[in-house]
Amino acid sequence: MTYLGLPGRGPRRAAATASVLLLPLVLGACSDDGTATPPPAATPAATASGARCATDPLPADPAAPEKTGTETAGTETAGTETPGTEKTGTEKTVSGAYTVEGGRDVSTPRRKRFSARTADRSAVLVSGPGTLSTRDSGVHKSGRTTSVTASGAQGLNAAVLVRDGGGLALSGGEMTTSGRGATGVFATGEDTRATMSANRITATGASARGVTAARGASLALRYTEIRTAGAQSPPVAAGPGGGRVTVSGGTMTSAGCGSPGVLTAGDVSLSGTLFTVANSEAFTVEPGGSLSLENVRSSAAAGGVLLRGSGETSYTMEGGSLQAAEGDVFTVRETVADVRLKGRAEVTTKDGALLRVRDSGSVTFEAEDERLHGDVLVSDGSAAVRLTGSTRLDGRVKGASLSLGAGTRWTVGGDSRVEELTLRGGVSPSDVIVGNGHDVSYDRAASPGLGGRTYRLAGGGVLRPA
Repeated sequence: MTYLGLPGRGPRRAAATASVLLLPLVLGACSDDGTATPPPAATPAATASGARCATDPLPADPAAPEKTGTETAGTETAGTETPGTEKTGTEKTVSGAYTVEGGRDVSTPRRKRFSARTADRSAVLVSGPGTLSTRDSGVHKSGRTTSVTASGAQGLNAAVLVRDGGGLALSGGEMTTSGRGATGVFATGEDTRATMSANRITATGASARGVTAARGASLALRYTEIRTAGAQSPPVAAGPGGGRVTVSGGTMTSAGCGSPGVLTAGDVSLSGTLFTVANSEAFTVEPGGSLSLENVRSSAAAGGVLLRGSGETSYTMEGGSLQAAEGDVFTVRETVADVRLKGRAEVTTKDGALLRVRDSGSVTFEAEDERLHGDVLVSDGSAAVRLTGSTRLDGRVKGASLSLGAGTRWTVGGDSRVEELTLRGGVSPSDVIVGNGHDVSYDRAASPGLGGRTYRLAGGGVLRPA
């Protein structure tokens, strides 16, 4: 399988990039102001997935803006380097050192430099229906936000802010941000679109994401490298209010507490991307969010995938690998989740469960032609696990429903309790369950196909009604 890295750097660069997932995670955590600190010890406030500190939820979608007075202050014109400002409804005022507005299409000279050092001001502000194209440019943003909520919800203090149907095309170049709330690229609003190719983004402050698409905007990244160092600073985010992000190739690295590789309440699709996450779960999916991975390799220090919140979430993985150094591979809390694995995707953890459901969560979990290791544990909620093709599951099952078909196999890792046990394709329990000396109980009423009988299992142990 070929994984995509930055172009033009030769096979030795690609090999080095891939090997980063096999190295020990030595990056430090970050304090709220972005300064380096040792990773904190696990506390009760940590996420159920095993993260050392909890990932903050995305801010609420701001109310639909209502125009109040003149939207643009001053006399700036498209492509000028004098500060422009905008404020709509109850949103915070946004401004840019370099602005594109008035429906103009601007293409800058190659290797142009953009910068902003003032609090809340972006280096580049593109307002729809204007567009900006730039190649091999450098963008630098310093200065702290005055509102972390506004930074997360509307892009206040982002290095590059594209809004209200604006367009952005960045090819090559580097972007650096420092300071709280200094996200790299923030796209927001219906019909807003941004494309990035062969870029590098480094964000060192707290609450400073790599890229964000919010409120219906779309972002497309190819061969992009993103590194974040601060707390609550995921490299890729979608939401609030929806948003779509597609990522092809590239590498994503986060070092701060509560900084998963992806945080989404929108639609995120990844292909051939490498993730290294030092102090968080690999991915977090919030209500209304979906995350789709194809041949993506990810390594996280504190859990795999967290699906949470009051609403629907989904996660699909085809091929690739997901490695958690500690914590659970999948954690479901409150949400109604759909999880699907196929294409020989590798999902592993050293000391956690394969799937844990708590806080009234509910999940449909389907695996096709997979090799799964770990327990399925439901403490408060429900889980319907369906194994198809040649899938193998090694571990305990506590409180979940389980459906097994011909060609699948469950090797029991300890005494287990199944709510509903369904055997498909005319198989008997001994055909698809290896007891290994452990007993399995099932709910008699929920499993009418078993007839309330007790069955001997291969390798010892019995299957019996509870």
